[in-house]
Amino acid sequence: MKQWHKRTRTALSAVLLSVVLFVGTLLSGGAVEAKSKVKTKAASAKTVASGSSGFSLTMLDVGQGLSCLIKSDGQYMLYDGGPRESSSYVVSYLQQHGVSKLTYLVASHYDEDHIAGLVGVLNTTPVTYALTPDYVADTKIYASFENGLAANGANDIHPIMGDVYTLGKAQLQVVGPAYYTHPGDNDNSIAIRITYGNTSFLLTGDAEEDEEYEMVASGLPLDSDVYVVGHHGSDSSSTTELLNAVTPSYALISVGKGNSYGHPTEGALTRLTAAGAKIFRTDDQGEITVVSDGKTLTFSTDPTTDLTPGSASKGSSSSGSSSSGSSSSLSSSSSSSAVTTPSTTPSGGYVLNTHTKKFHLPTCSSVSQMKEKNRAYSNESRDQLISEGYSPCKKCNP
Repeated sequence: MKQWHKRTRTALSAVLLSVVLFVGTLLSGGAVEAKSKVKTKAASAKTVASGSSGFSLTMLDVGQGLSCLIKSDGQYMLYDGGPRESSSYVVSYLQQHGVSKLTYLVASHYDEDHIAGLVGVLNTTPVTYALTPDYVADTKIYASFENGLAANGANDIHPIMGDVYTLGKAQLQVVGPAYYTHPGDNDNSIAIRITYGNTSFLLTGDAEEDEEYEMVASGLPLDSDVYVVGHHGSDSSSTTELLNAVTPSYALISVGKGNSYGHPTEGALTRLTAAGAKIFRTDDQGEITVVSDGKTLTFSTDPTTDLTPGSASKGSSSSGSSSSGSSSSLSSSSSSSAVTTPSTTPSGGYVLNTHTKKFHLPTCSSVSQMKEKNRAYSNESRDQLISEGYSPCKKCNP
């Protein structure tokens, strides 16, 4: 019943939004054209533009999470809200910068480090449209988020790949996911490409390799000046295939200092650097703002010179991150006798991610990024694993 109610509400909201956007497009003289392949050059000035005109994207310093505030000609969109501990900071930031209303609130997906801060925003700030992924999470924070949406009165829309919206003179196109039934919630992230004049920006939430491949295969334009790096610089995101399509000049990484995941990873930083992107990161630089006049980009700070990957040994370690103790991938009562949980990867067989339901070669770079509690090992055949519901990793092609 709940899903039927959301889909009915979505259909009605989508019709209303289409009419509003059509009228807005007529009044503004049509949609913004896609950017040219010539990259804009960042100005050396560090002063952030103010006023109601122009465009800006601010990556808030929410620690190990993500929250980006986008302003376009006096209208605002908030993409994610960071974790619970950053909720009051996000609300205060909006209030201090005169954001009394959000045209769009986007929940990329329903992980706590992306939507907890949105709950506080929904309780304090009017929202016209909420763009949310079309799946349900069995968590308390998801329930709080849904209650906040209902109380706020925002029009809740589940966008699909290819949908186009407008924010001031900016055009927003949903470029992922292709569907919302991926086994891993990260690959259900709403990915948006924004164009403002001849400048462009790509935000992908926590999208990993499967969704990134879908975006590239879709044929939708992905080429962007600024790439908000997927999944905090995880090695399972920012694939070479995606970066070849995006060709970013600048990469913004939202990551917590001394986080227990090792973000950003050496692999992700290497691929971003190889793509020619200048890197910014919140753990080193705090809040980061980029301003566009439709032709050039101005940043609030210079690119970082710190390209050191994160270290999982820094800070407090997350639950299940240690290989010692009782944190095994599967209980001893597992029905598959072929699955084991040795302390080191066996030389043969496959490595399983019991959360994403993917299997990998032992040498795959994604293996080192798995949480220990989700890691298991199997000597079963490829066909047998597929019959059990596992899918082969597209990076290592086991």
